[in-house]
Order: sequence, then C-alpha cells, then structure tokens
Amino acid sequence: MRKLSVFYEHILQACEQSGKTIPEVLAFCREQGISAVEMNYSLFASEREVIAPMLSDAGLVISCMHETFDFSHDTDLGRAQQMLDTAASQQVSRVLFVAGALETAEAAELAACSSTYETTSTFMAKNKSIQNMVHALSSLAEYAALRGVSITLEDFDGFLQPFARTYPLLWFMEHVPGLRYTLDIGNFAFSDEDVSYAAWLLKDYIVHVHCKDRAESPLVHGRFCRGLGQTPAGTGYLPMAKLLTDLEACDYDGYLAIEHFDAPDQLSFIEQSAAFLRQWVSE
Repeated sequence: MRKLSVFYEHILQACEQSGKTIPEVLAFCREQGISAVEMNYSLFASEREVIAPMLSDAGLVISCMHETFDFSHDTDLGRAQQMLDTAASQQVSRVLFVAGALETAEAAELAACSSTYETTSTFMAKNKSIQNMVHALSSLAEYAALRGVSITLEDFDGFLQPFARTYPLLWFMEHVPGLRYTLDIGNFAFSDEDVSYAAWLLKDYIVHVHCKDRAESPLVHGRFCRGLGQTPAGTGYLPMAKLLTDLEACDYDGYLAIEHFDAPDQLSFIEQSAAFLRQWVSE
C-alpha cells in the first residue's frame, strides 16, 4: 500500500509561518490524505512524551526515522542502536542514516572518478573512511533486521558524503548485506546526475521515496541540474510523474514522502504536493 508522509520539520515550520498549533497542522495534513510523518530521531527522543500522543491523536504514525552519524570516524554504534530500538518500539520499519562524510580532498577524488562503476569501486575499496562506514552499516543492518527494521541510505545532497551519486550508492548496496535505498528524487540534481537512470539501476533496493521536486533557475545550466530551489511535488522540472508510475509498475508499496525544506509557505506546499501525489496512493 502506497501512502503519503511528510517531514515533521515541515509541520513545525508551518506552525511558525502560520501561527497554527502543531495539532492543527497535523489535522490539516490528515485532511490532505497524509497518514505519517518522517521523524528526526534526536527530536523524537528528546520530546517523545509530547510528540507520540500528538501523532496518535491525529491518526498519524511515523513512516521513517532519520539521523546523522559519523560512521566514517566514530566506531561507537550505541546511539545508532538506541535509534533502531526506538524505531522498533514505534513500529517504524525504515530508518535513514546520513552515515558520514569524507575529507574535502577525498570527496573531490571520488567525484572525479564516480562516472563509472569500475573507478568508483576502486576508490571505495581503498578508502579508510568508507570502509569504516561499511563495517558500521553491516553491523547495524544485522542488528536492525533482528528488530524488523531496515536501514537505508539516500542520495544525499552534499559534496562530502560518499553516497551522493549513483555508482557509490550501488557500491554500498552491494557491499553491505541488508542495506536498502531511500530514493530522493530531487537530490541527484545536486550532483548533476540522471535520476531516471539512478532509479532504474537501484530499483531492486528501493524501500522508501522522498518526493522532492526542484524549481528551475535561469542561472543553472547543468546536464541534468537546472536548479535546486524548493517547489511543490509535480511543479518542478524533474520527471516526478514518470518515476512514480515506474515505481508503481514495479509494485513499490512504501511511503511517498513530501519534502521541501525551507519552503516559504509550508501549508500551501504541503497541500499542493499531497494533491499531486494522491494519484499514486493505494491504501
């Protein structure tokens, strides 16, 4: 069953922008056909006694928990294990790790060699920070599986992260047993890569989708990137409809997450995104 979710941070920003309370915005989201929220783990852990009842009262659940870690250098997995325990206790079957970063020179080297899988693989196999990530993710994937949770990486929109591009992501999927993929439709534009090709290549690993669109900018003329601005799903230049239809044809049955951080009017953006995405919902 494909369902809609929205980032909880968008709800908080909508409250700041509109003056509405969190329960009022949650109710608004439910009226748009949204049934879940994407939740930052640290925020939930610090305010669990407040957030959990509000979500329950609104008829919403948590679709995925996300958090940033430094597995490239930090070998202590305790906090990540606590996150997985929390996810399991809330019946959350997906978590997203922003798993670490490279030094600037390393990231530049990876960017220069990531146009083929062969050169990407050679770099990934010899880089110590990436090997640290593989070790941590492998251990955590096993820990998560015992609790009914899958860990995922996304195509992150950052230069230092070694999972921002297509072939590095494929390499991680092939070298970490049990690792899965969150397709962020809008983030391949950051690396000026073809999201359609990436989605096809990684389709067997996709278990979660961020429906982030991008607005065109007259100043940006990349091969695939024509701008990185926020815009409601379905109103930008990315092939959102085709990608979602292709996922539907592949029997994707996970969440379609509404994402547009720092939108100038979150309530309006959420309403427009939900209206567009509802045609792929199958509850």
